[in-house]
Amino acid sequence: MDEPRLIHKILGRLLAPIARNIQAALATVTAYNVGTAKDGLVPIQSAGTTMDKRWYDLRKELTDSLTAWRKNPLARRIVGLITAYVLGGEGIELRSAKKDSKLFATFLKKFVDHPQNRWFMRQHDWCDSLTTTGEIFPTLHTNPADGMSYVRAIPASRMQRIEWLDGDIEAETYYYEEPKQIGDDPKQWKHPRSINLEKNSDPPEAAMLHFAINRPVGCVRGESDLAPILPWLKYYSRWLEDRVSLNAALRAFLWICSVPSKLVRAKSKQYASAPSPGSVLVVDRDAEKWEAVTPEINARDVALDGRALRWMIVAGGPGMSLLDLGESETANLASSRALAEQRRRFLRRRQAYFGYILAEVAVQAWNRSVALGKTRGTPATVADIEIGLPDISPEDNVNLTLAAKQITNSLLQLRDLTGETSAFKRLVLRIFLRNVAERVSEEDFDEIVGGVAVKEIVGGVAVKEIVGGEAVDDGE
Repeated sequence: MDEPRLIHKILGRLLAPIARNIQAALATVTAYNVGTAKDGLVPIQSAGTTMDKRWYDLRKELTDSLTAWRKNPLARRIVGLITAYVLGGEGIELRSAKKDSKLFATFLKKFVDHPQNRWFMRQHDWCDSLTTTGEIFPTLHTNPADGMSYVRAIPASRMQRIEWLDGDIEAETYYYEEPKQIGDDPKQWKHPRSINLEKNSDPPEAAMLHFAINRPVGCVRGESDLAPILPWLKYYSRWLEDRVSLNAALRAFLWICSVPSKLVRAKSKQYASAPSPGSVLVVDRDAEKWEAVTPEINARDVALDGRALRWMIVAGGPGMSLLDLGESETANLASSRALAEQRRRFLRRRQAYFGYILAEVAVQAWNRSVALGKTRGTPATVADIEIGLPDISPEDNVNLTLAAKQITNSLLQLRDLTGETSAFKRLVLRIFLRNVAERVSEEDFDEIVGGVAVKEIVGGVAVKEIVGGEAVDDGE
């Protein structure tokens, strides 16, 4: 035996036991309890609490809603209608109601007018996004030089997880944005309550806020207004596509040419190609007979199916009816008014919440400036902002005017019976403001009630006046 083969044989015998031990170790199965840190299972991640949807399902829903808004005309119309009613033509106006603070009013005006914020245009984008995705994540980036904050927003489809204070899911603390590349850690954003600007580095750390609609109790994530109707939008689109395809068959037809049996072969060769449109055929009446055959699809029989699908869409839509889609065949004035009232109630609620969103963002911008020492003042809350909401419908002004006229006449009659006192003036003012749907600050309310009202003027001189609800005389 040659020397190389001998060495190989010896090494094989020496290494065989080691190889068997390695093989046995690799084949060993180690059991771990499910739920432990070493079970090897990846848990299904929730987008929020255990009651929220899984992140995968929520992200798919957000993507489908955005796709529907981009491609489906009905979805685009629904979103556009809500934004048009909520914001009107002039948008929502924010005014200062903070006591004895002109600085706050000045800051508020600079904040909404700043070119980096484009507040008027941003309102429409945010309202569209709130309807489409069910939530928005605004961010505040503060300029360390002057304390002014610039507003941006992160798409909800990128925010995969939210954290909150233990025991209080409404006290959100951290938000985690989906990483841009696989394997990277999520980007962490902080709620203003988790940032100490007084001890913060330069530039100040950006803050994130979170607002959601259609959020069940126990959940932190919202749901899109389009989510319930996405399947029906797909059904209706497919139904229309099928109807278009079937109706296209009406334009296709088949010529049947009847001839004596002895002429079948000759005529088949003659008419191997169908006559071109506009051509004239001169044939023997007894020898040839032409007939065009078209399919019968009975399109009218399915009209009710299309209407039923549209009803499902508007039933799941936010306070809508077929009138909003331009259908009024079965509607009358009474039904139109009833459906309009339903829509107004929904839109008032959405408008009030969206106004709160804008006010909260502005308040947080002010508080950051105060915390950085760039603005003299005290922290504010949403109660320090007067939110100017546009009219949902022109009918509101007419109804409010009529209500104000009627209540004024009734109160004048009541004054003649009870007399005019400070308590009466307060009652009258509260009733009047309630009926005209107008809000007045406590300072303005007290000033109106306690102001001086001239009762009689003789020769240009007030001879009797009311001061704080009590009658006094100026003299002879």
